[in-house]
Amino acid sequence: MKDVAAPPRRPAGTDLGVPTADNPQREVMNLQEVIKKTLDEIPPSRTDWTNSVFQSVKTAGKNSVGGFGEHLFRDWSESEGNSARIVRKGHDVLSGTEKVEVKTAFKSKAGSYFFNQIYYTHPETGAQKDWDHLVFVFVSPTGVEMWKCEKPLEPQKYFRRNNGWSWNRNSPSKLDNSIWKQIYTDGNL
Repeated sequence: MKDVAAPPRRPAGTDLGVPTADNPQREVMNLQEVIKKTLDEIPPSRTDWTNSVFQSVKTAGKNSVGGFGEHLFRDWSESEGNSARIVRKGHDVLSGTEKVEVKTAFKSKAGSYFFNQIYYTHPETGAQKDWDHLVFVFVSPTGVEMWKCEKPLEPQKYFRRNNGWSWNRNSPSKLDNSIWKQIYTDGNL
């Protein structure tokens, strides 16, 4: 089998599709124009993170979002006089004797909060997850709230199936107040 050389790499944003001897009719395509056309088609976001103190966490990636919620809850727990540490094994934070699963959602472009991967069993091993409390951390560009509940014994009453269990609404006011309690707020959602 004959080795075929890879085409030369071009810097991002340069013209692509330059005519070649094999294809002299090829049209030139500009990557910057493709990006602009794509962005022009997207409806404007109802959520502007431009000047938010939380923007750096939001843009740092999925793990930073979860880590932010875990650190916020741990620090809140300690401010309440509890010994607390991040565990990330069966549950996220050990606060006193409570094993707490922390889920964090940043307000979406559509204005909602989506918490997913609320697992009662480990998705790969099937082993029971050992958390006994659940905390939702809601983050908007201008504020943050934390809500806590004991582990619901009947998740189908409070969540939907989606990669484990999930909750997707536009406000923590949509939480079932018979089980959820707001434990922290700073700013406005």
